[in-house]
Amino acid sequence: MMTTGFIASINLWNAPRSGLARMQSDLATATAEIARGRYADLGLALGSGVGRSLALRQDADEIAALKDSNALAAARLATSQTALGQMQSEAAALLKNLIALPAAERGASVATASASALSTLAAGLGTAVGGAYVFGGTNTGENPVRDGSLDSAKAAVAAAFQTRFGFAPGSAGAAAITPQQMTDFLDGPVAALFTDGAWQAGQSQASSRTITGRISLSETVTTSASANAAPFRALAMAYAVASATGLGSLSTQTQTAATDRVMSLLDQGGRGIVALQADLGRTQARITAADARLDAQAGLLKGEVDRLEAVDPAEAKTRVDALTTQIQMSYALTSQLRQLSLVSFIA
Repeated sequence: MMTTGFIASINLWNAPRSGLARMQSDLATATAEIARGRYADLGLALGSGVGRSLALRQDADEIAALKDSNALAAARLATSQTALGQMQSEAAALLKNLIALPAAERGASVATASASALSTLAAGLGTAVGGAYVFGGTNTGENPVRDGSLDSAKAAVAAAFQTRFGFAPGSAGAAAITPQQMTDFLDGPVAALFTDGAWQAGQSQASSRTITGRISLSETVTTSASANAAPFRALAMAYAVASATGLGSLSTQTQTAATDRVMSLLDQGGRGIVALQADLGRTQARITAADARLDAQAGLLKGEVDRLEAVDPAEAKTRVDALTTQIQMSYALTSQLRQLSLVSFIA
């Protein structure tokens, strides 16, 4: 017995459209892959290999973070070098001026220049880049110089002078101070004002701990200097002594004892700053070398990530063309099926 089956027109209309949504989704994915050059769904494309891809990307992100950190450190070091250069030049100029003068004229000449140099030193120690004080050690948020100047250091030396000798600097009685008394004063009460502990208690807000940073995957360096370093304290003492003890009122022999000590401090401080510049310069060179290595490592990682994630542009273009053709055919077939009607076949 033969039976007759029935196929509804609606089923014919919907048949071509049933896969249309999937083809449109595949077309969007293939188009995105062409635009990005990478698989749209890494998990689907790589399977278990996606773990390696993610690990490589994490390594690349770490290298990028190191490069950013190195750029900040390099800016801080460059600014520090400029400030150190100015401080060293100021100390060298004053020392040269003192050496060129006869001993009897040094005291009167050095007072005004030292007061100016003390202000320059305070300004240099207060140098900041990007809102961070470069000589603050790990305390980059506060000016290393407590009151923004070093006038308090000069005032402390003047007060110590009056306590020691019983009269203010520049007084007539200062002419009676002997060279030995002045030497003992400078090496005793004055030197005590510029020890590390006294300096931090009275003048400095800087941390003695300097900033240490990682500049590569396996290398760590010191990337700052502290205002508490001995060369800065030596220069501050030299300038304060020269500007706050009334050298011009002392006898020639006592002036000589005092200015000899000042010149020794200027030489000590200047040499110390040159040493700091050399240390920071070595760090700058190491950062430059580290950046070059990081760039090479980043290139290798990028190449490996591309090997895993990159799509074949030709293959993706072929898929786009094929899907576009299929979608167009689906639309055309649906249009033709919609024209089918039993009425058209009834005579």
